[in-house]
Amino acid sequence: MRFTIIRKFYENNTIIQHNRCYLESGGSAESFFVSEDQPVTSLIGSLKIIGDPSEFGNIELRLKENDSPVSIIPFSKNLSLVKQLDKEGVEGPASVFINVICERRRTIDPSFVIPVNIRVTDVNDNAPQFVGAPYMLNASEVTIVGTRVLQGIRAIDIDQQGPFSTVQYSVQGGLYSEYFSFANGLEGTLVLRKALDYETLPNFTVTIKAQDQGNPAQYSEASVYVNVIDADDQNPKFADDRYFATLPDHATQGTKLRISPKEILAFDQDLGIKSLIYYSFNSDGSDYRYFGINRDTGSVFVKRNIPEDDFFQPAILVVRATQYDNPDRYALATLTISRPGSSFHDLQFLHSNYYAAILENVPIYSVLLTVITNKPRDKRLKYWLSSYTDVFNVTSSGDIILQKPLDYETVDNYVFLVFATDGYMNTSASINISILNVNDWDPRFRYPQYEFFIPDVPPDQLMPGTVIGKVEAADGDRGDHITLSIRGPHARLFTIVDSGEIFISDLSTVNSSTVHLVAVATDSGIPPRQASVPVIVHLPEAVVSSASHWTPQNTSFAILISFVSILGVLALVIVLLILHIQKHKKPKTVSNKLDSFFTSSPEKQLSAFGKIENPVFNGTSEFHRTSSSSSPVYTATVKRTSSRNGLNRNAGHCSPPTVSHRSHHKVAPAPPQIPNLSRTPTPQHTASSSRTQTPSPQSNKCGNGLWSMGSIPKRVKKLSWDDETDGFSKRTRLNPDVSVTPLVNETKSTDHMNLTVYF
Repeated sequence: MRFTIIRKFYENNTIIQHNRCYLESGGSAESFFVSEDQPVTSLIGSLKIIGDPSEFGNIELRLKENDSPVSIIPFSKNLSLVKQLDKEGVEGPASVFINVICERRRTIDPSFVIPVNIRVTDVNDNAPQFVGAPYMLNASEVTIVGTRVLQGIRAIDIDQQGPFSTVQYSVQGGLYSEYFSFANGLEGTLVLRKALDYETLPNFTVTIKAQDQGNPAQYSEASVYVNVIDADDQNPKFADDRYFATLPDHATQGTKLRISPKEILAFDQDLGIKSLIYYSFNSDGSDYRYFGINRDTGSVFVKRNIPEDDFFQPAILVVRATQYDNPDRYALATLTISRPGSSFHDLQFLHSNYYAAILENVPIYSVLLTVITNKPRDKRLKYWLSSYTDVFNVTSSGDIILQKPLDYETVDNYVFLVFATDGYMNTSASINISILNVNDWDPRFRYPQYEFFIPDVPPDQLMPGTVIGKVEAADGDRGDHITLSIRGPHARLFTIVDSGEIFISDLSTVNSSTVHLVAVATDSGIPPRQASVPVIVHLPEAVVSSASHWTPQNTSFAILISFVSILGVLALVIVLLILHIQKHKKPKTVSNKLDSFFTSSPEKQLSAFGKIENPVFNGTSEFHRTSSSSSPVYTATVKRTSSRNGLNRNAGHCSPPTVSHRSHHKVAPAPPQIPNLSRTPTPQHTASSSRTQTPSPQSNKCGNGLWSMGSIPKRVKKLSWDDETDGFSKRTRLNPDVSVTPLVNETKSTDHMNLTVYF
């Protein structure tokens, strides 16, 4: 028993002696993972090497590198951190690779080199940093709300790719933070959310924030300096709304009036522009004919002498101040001119009806209009209103003042009476105030978020036009129409209509079972307002897996219909071109021989063609081929229409009925064969002559059948042969749209005109 134990001890010791400096795992290298926030002097790990590295052990461990960020604790297998590590490689190395040398003590065996790889893991130790901060923004005060005013804001987080380096942007709450917001939290695009006003706030600063997705999160802030640029959005303004002047006694032409409470003065409210102003009267009524105004200074003077028996009633002149650079920007004020002590015995308003159109967002305590009596200087005057005293009030000077905010959607028109008294007499006038609508309501969705679940159905049942859900939006402004749209990276997968239904459009590119969209509602106001709401659509996994093979059933049919439509249009264009070419084709030159025939006397026509049966002229020529055993015969029908010269051969009882012989053969016509005039007519000729009557030329009471030169009307059709080379050897051609003008009678031989024509 004792021998066995001693034997095993020596065997184990022998094994250990031979395996010294080998890794316990049997591998050839060691690996460790260390977080980059591991403090210096902390333990990284222990080397799993066979042997005892203690002071009296059988192995000795040391590092091959002298400047390594880690070290071996003496007489141990433990590795200790001596320098700070950094995954980003800024404050320290991002990875460590060292070589551990292991020597067997008390032997002459060579040493072993054991590679050790130390990998550094990332922690969220870096905050996003803005690039190019602080930012400067110059924005015009007329920039429309919703405009993207600043793009390119960017913050970089140097942490490892992942949640520690994903940056989200936001506007820090505080003063002026309501003016801007980011279009998307993951994108650095700043959007205007509140209207700017140079006259109220010419410049200000907002703070933006960039934050990563770590836990806890790291963030940084930057400033955006906003300079508001003045725009010509303000009308000029008079220093006073009403001016008064008393006409001096014996005022003559050129007399300057003394204005109270001060001289007429107007200025441009766009302080950053300060446009120049010129003055004029706003009317040319009867009261204006006596006065003039200086265009540059606004001083009023007498333009012509005023008769003593005129101008007893105070005159109210409207003065206009207009910008030189923009005539559409102007302001109005009243100037009341009266004689000293002038008044009427009866108290009355200068106008029996007053009208004003007011925007519904006009601030309270604003002066809407002013009513004036014929005794404006009477200190005893008192005014009051007949109704709507909670909404309007009248001052002792006749100003109608707004007491309560207006709302077009509630009441759009106010009609009431204003009364005045001087203690002895009363008078009244009608006030009509019309409220103008302002787009002061944003569209609103019924719910803050919509989520739709598409049931697990076969993918082929989810075709374009399938409704997946409905969103509801409304607007508080009367008469506004809401337009709905879908935005987002997956917006083209679906379609929305203004009634709120969301339809499937194209699922061929879907790559996730959860689709995030944004439904946007835009009203029809001026300027339009918008509201948005997130929409989440859950798709079945079967649809996502078969998305690449997803093809709408009606796509091929739509393509076929489009292709057929295009072919139909092309065919129609070709047909129209052919008809156009046929219609406008130039006529061939009429044979001189045929011209001689038409311009000669009937006797010559008979001698040229032999036997002519029933010569009737009606206007158009038609040739028809008839079959013959000997030679082809063409039947011609010549019709003549009425002309401006009155040469209508068919008028009254002058012409016999037209006889036309037409061939029933469908064979294409061949060029006419010229028969011998001495030959007797063929049976076809005889048959044709038996069906017609041949009156002599003398029996025609309307004339001898000869048309005078130039008497053929333009509308008479002609028969032309293409005989430019060999006379009548070419085929007969008829152009029904070419007018014929008779040629000059040329004396040519008719020997070659061996043609039989039936009329």
